[in-house]
Amino acid sequence: METMKASTSSTSYVRLDRMEEGETKLDHRKGVFPVLVGSEGTMEKFLLPMKLTRHPFIVQLLELSAKEYGYEQEGLLKIPYDASCFKKMLKLISKK
Repeated sequence: METMKASTSSTSYVRLDRMEEGETKLDHRKGVFPVLVGSEGTMEKFLLPMKLTRHPFIVQLLELSAKEYGYEQEGLLKIPYDASCFKKMLKLISKK
């Protein structure tokens, strides 16, 4: 089941710069990386620009992910954080 701003489908991603438009198509452009955000069973997929790996908010979430799942995660990077809060924070930090 898909919504206008995020996808719960296991095969589509939400592009950060297209969240406002509601597009959920898979994008293979360079400079982005996929992450799963949420709790087990209710995770949403996002494609994040690589430049966000230096943002303090994302750095803290990556550290939280390492503590929760370890550095040897298999598959997509999982971030244990509320997906709706994550979307709101991404909108705020992408406007800067």
